[in-house]
Amino acid sequence: MQCVASLVDPRYIPDAQEGGADLVELRLDLFPKDLSPDQAACIRKCTLPIIITVRSRQEGGNFRGSPDDWWALVSPWLTEATYVDVEQDFSMLAPFVQDEGPAIIASFHSGRMLLGGELGAVASRLRAYGIPKVVVRPENPIDVLTLCWFTQRTEKPIITSMIGARYRYTRVMLPLFGSAMAFAYAGQPTAEGQYPVSEMRRMLDTLME
Repeated sequence: MQCVASLVDPRYIPDAQEGGADLVELRLDLFPKDLSPDQAACIRKCTLPIIITVRSRQEGGNFRGSPDDWWALVSPWLTEATYVDVEQDFSMLAPFVQDEGPAIIASFHSGRMLLGGELGAVASRLRAYGIPKVVVRPENPIDVLTLCWFTQRTEKPIITSMIGARYRYTRVMLPLFGSAMAFAYAGQPTAEGQYPVSEMRRMLDTLME
C-alpha cells in the first residue's frame, strides 16, 4: 500500500514529503495555467514518484475539454510522471501515454454507490488499459462493507476510494483490504473528506503494524 498526497499546488511537495507520502499526485486541472518559477522548481526537486491527473468535470474535477485538450495538458508532463491517471473518456490516449513510459491508473468516479456486479464490471473495463481505480460514494454502512469486500475479493492490483465527508474513515479502511493506494492531501484538500497526509500516514502505519 502506498500513501499518495494529492496537491493543488506543487509548492506543497515539501509538505507531502515531510508528511510521509510515498507518491504525490499533481492535479493539473486545479493548477494555474502558468506555473511560477517557484512552482516549477518544486517539481524539479521532487524526490517522490509523481502521478499526473487531469480530473474531468463529470468525474468531480475541473477539466471541461476534449481528448485533444486533455493530451495538450498532459503531454508536457510525461517525462516527470511515474503514473498518469486516465479516465474512461480519455482511454483512447492511454497507448500514447504508455509509449512515453508512465504506467496508467485507469480511473472511474461515481457520485453514487455501485452494486457488487457493477463494481466488478467497471474494474474489468478499466483493467483493459491500466490499474483500475474505482471511486464511489457510500450511502450507508452496508455500502462501506460492500466496497471493502469488493476490494478484498477482486483481482489485484486494485485502487479503491470514496467520495464525500460522510464515512471518510473508509479511506483508511480500504488499504487494509487490498487497495494499492490511499489518497490524502498536503496543503489543501483536492476532494471532500480527504485526510492530511501526515494524519493518513500515522493511521495507516498504526493499523497495518
